[in-house]
Amino acid sequence: MVKAGIQAMKHAMKRKDAANWWLSQKATVAKAVDDAERATGHQIVVAVGKLGRRPDHAANRVARKQKGATLVFCVDPLDRRYELRWSSTVTLSSETLAQTSELLAAQRLSEAIALVASTLPVQAEGEELPDIVED
Repeated sequence: MVKAGIQAMKHAMKRKDAANWWLSQKATVAKAVDDAERATGHQIVVAVGKLGRRPDHAANRVARKQKGATLVFCVDPLDRRYELRWSSTVTLSSETLAQTSELLAAQRLSEAIALVASTLPVQAEGEELPDIVED
């Protein structure tokens, strides 16, 4: 019984740390998305929520919901996990993907957004989507 209470307390602390971490990142991420969208004309969405045991499948589901987005960054603050999905209309080089992975591993999401967006071709702006979606 005591062990379960300790585990619950640790989980609650982890959730609080994750929420605080995301709140400390949110404004910078929103600005990075806004700047990247303005510079490229592409829609970029950051989806925040639990990715679960199969983050690849969860990210695919999230990206399918964001029709019209060129880039979808999925962020799981609790597990500090990231997944990137992109439209079939763009090609990302292996170098860009490697650099992006390094930035995400270092939890530098706004820099990762700027890096990937800098490789996109400029286009006319499309339908406006929300920059950040929190589940």
